[in-house]
Amino acid sequence: MAASSNNMPPAPTSSRRRRQNSMQKKQSIFVAVILFMCLFGILMNRPSRLSSRRNLSLADVQKARYLHDSHSTLLPWAQFNLKGVHETPDDNEVALFWHIPKSGGTTAKRLYECMGQTLANRMGGMARFGHHEDTEIEIFQPFKAHPNMKMVNVDVTNTKGIMRAKEMGLIASGKVDMIFTSEINTAADHLFDRKNKGRIFAFFRHPVDRVVSKFYYLQTATWENTYRPEWKDLSVTEWATEHNSDENFMVKKILGKKLNDKVGLGDLIVAKEIVKNRFFVGLMNDMAESIRRFNIVLGVDTETNEKNKQCMRDFFGDPEDEEASTSDTVEEQKDGKEAKKGATDNKNSNAHPKVLEGSPEYELLAERNSLDVILYNYILLLNDQQKHIVDGYAEDAPVSVKNERKLTRSDEKAVAEEAEDDKNPKRERALRQSH
Repeated sequence: MAASSNNMPPAPTSSRRRRQNSMQKKQSIFVAVILFMCLFGILMNRPSRLSSRRNLSLADVQKARYLHDSHSTLLPWAQFNLKGVHETPDDNEVALFWHIPKSGGTTAKRLYECMGQTLANRMGGMARFGHHEDTEIEIFQPFKAHPNMKMVNVDVTNTKGIMRAKEMGLIASGKVDMIFTSEINTAADHLFDRKNKGRIFAFFRHPVDRVVSKFYYLQTATWENTYRPEWKDLSVTEWATEHNSDENFMVKKILGKKLNDKVGLGDLIVAKEIVKNRFFVGLMNDMAESIRRFNIVLGVDTETNEKNKQCMRDFFGDPEDEEASTSDTVEEQKDGKEAKKGATDNKNSNAHPKVLEGSPEYELLAERNSLDVILYNYILLLNDQQKHIVDGYAEDAPVSVKNERKLTRSDEKAVAEEAEDDKNPKRERALRQSH
């Protein structure tokens, strides 16, 4: 038995162990590779800290340009319902102003009210003025004390009001000069079409500065539907992490998303494409220059029209005063008041503590609004480029167009109605020009 036992082959324990060790190594390597790929994906999709800065590095700009050029696309409303920035302006266009809260839109609205432009905004649908159940577009003056202020009888600041304005034929009526709304996607999609194209404008502000201003403003703005007195007990950090519902506000609004929706790099690319090709951009920290450009595109005469010249002086000071012309925007002056006579009040201005760049609060807000920060820095590049485009419009326009183009569309209609009862907008414009 002993001899036969010695002749038996040894148990394959060592060979089995080697195979097990080999399998374990392969499994470990596989798991490590998977973990590395997951970590790499997270890092690649995490917003770069550079995106929290006010100015992108050259590498970031080049990357943004590559993404922009290689994924070019326009949403249908931007492609078909709006004029492009390279298309020469004409008298038939209605201006669509995207009112980004706390970015200078209120000042622009009051300036053009002062100039006698007929506006569509929230006021037109208020029951207090008695026009909220009208079935046809009409112009009315809400305050006798402000004869220059003219409104149409629709509210274009919410979806319901925009759809009502569409059914009433707001654009085709020829009675509105400018539309002010935060619901830019909905307004452009439903109010305009291939036949009645609009021209889009907006003032932009650094996203961190904007959300900080909103945080302090809504603590005291008792007249706003979004008044939030409870925010007085919060720090900026607490508010940013728990209560700020409009992170990446600009990208979401352009894409037509809800404020609680998620947005990513693809959404940013689409937003950049739309802004580049359709928006005339203005900067809140350079409002006087931005308004100068807007006036050229809109055909608003501030050279020979005394009323318009006075409105510009009321809002921005004498253009010959270098200090006035290079100061911060009306909404951000040190005394917190708007330097104008044409505006109705100064409620929209609010003095508040600043969040300094580089501080933990600033970095937190920049990271949570990283897509908007990238979009804003891209807009700074567009702002530089558009100066030459807009000034080219002014140089190419004949003198008669520079000085007389664009009495308001409502003025054109009034003159036409005096001549004959014809509601064709093209007929009215031709008749006005013949006078």
